[in-house]
Amino acid sequence: MTQAATGRHLPLAGFFFVATIARAVLLSILPLKALALLGSAQHVSVLFFAVSIFGIGISLGVYSILRHVSLYAGFLVSLLVMTVSIFLLSTESLFAFSLGMVFHIFGITAMEVILNLYVMQRVPRGQLSQFEPWRMIAAVAALSIGPWLGVYLQTSYGAWVPFVVALFGSVMTLIYFRGLGLHHLDIRRHPVGSNLIKNIKRFLEQPRLRLAWILTLARSGWWQLFIIYTPIYAVHTGLGELWGSAIVSIGSAWTLTVPFWGWVARRYSLRLLMRTGFVMTSLATTAVFAFAGSPSLAVTLLILAALGATMLDGSGHVLFLRAVRPRERTEMAGVYQTYRDTANLAVPGIFAVLLKFFSLSVVFAGGAVWMMAAGVTSRHIPKRM
Repeated sequence: MTQAATGRHLPLAGFFFVATIARAVLLSILPLKALALLGSAQHVSVLFFAVSIFGIGISLGVYSILRHVSLYAGFLVSLLVMTVSIFLLSTESLFAFSLGMVFHIFGITAMEVILNLYVMQRVPRGQLSQFEPWRMIAAVAALSIGPWLGVYLQTSYGAWVPFVVALFGSVMTLIYFRGLGLHHLDIRRHPVGSNLIKNIKRFLEQPRLRLAWILTLARSGWWQLFIIYTPIYAVHTGLGELWGSAIVSIGSAWTLTVPFWGWVARRYSLRLLMRTGFVMTSLATTAVFAFAGSPSLAVTLLILAALGATMLDGSGHVLFLRAVRPRERTEMAGVYQTYRDTANLAVPGIFAVLLKFFSLSVVFAGGAVWMMAAGVTSRHIPKRM
């Protein structure tokens, strides 16, 4: 991407910081609040599993809704639902909190589908691999600040303060969105693939789309593990809530290296970068499991594992964006986006069962296994990438 193109697209990348910070301040608060309401990591896993069931249906349904309404209308609805979720999540009622989690998943999932479509409309196909690292660094920079900030504000000023910050972030998201003029863009509608089942079948028929989904699922699943169980692990081992959120923020702060990893992928090989990232994350997470009884060492290893996962973030969604056909973007984006909801569903679902029989450290063993499996699978990435 030329210097002129970089300057043109950086404001769009910056938008992802503003859009992400609205939920990032709640990132560590939600599992900790669920733990306080439910009393055990196993019950927290069950709640996150139940809530995430709704997310898959949402991802698959968003694209069909967008065939009948504008992208801007879809964006406004997703932002409104996310705002309502913030009010529900701030309550002390388990029912309201659970309903707020459902709304939260809806807002995040729908918005990510819509924003991916905006990116594909705004950024030329040949510049996507250069744009993606900047988008990732903007989003994950918010994730590196938000978790610690949210818990700090809660413990220092009051339980309600992070939720006010999240509401302010939602308002700023709308202002920035309109400032970029994105509300004037819309998708090109095609008669192809209007049937949900046909879209899923069409997606599964394309090996490169399947590969992109599987590898992104593994990456997203590890971050889901990191975000949910790191604060819980910190509380269980006596490090405390603030330390738990700080570890999440520090691990996420590796995002500052994302442009470098994007350069490595372009200079050498995306396949090499991703295989290295998966293997490194797997080995470091295995070490966390082995030394879980020594919290100081374990959290250091967790932060190292996060570096490996950040190497994977350097690829962004390039595998999908390079594989999808322009006229199928809307339909395939809806199917592809289920990676997030599948991770949100599978990770707490698997651990809800395992934690009934094993100690909390089993989550790190599980994460290490699937990341190593993804490292093996990444050999199918085309060599030219």
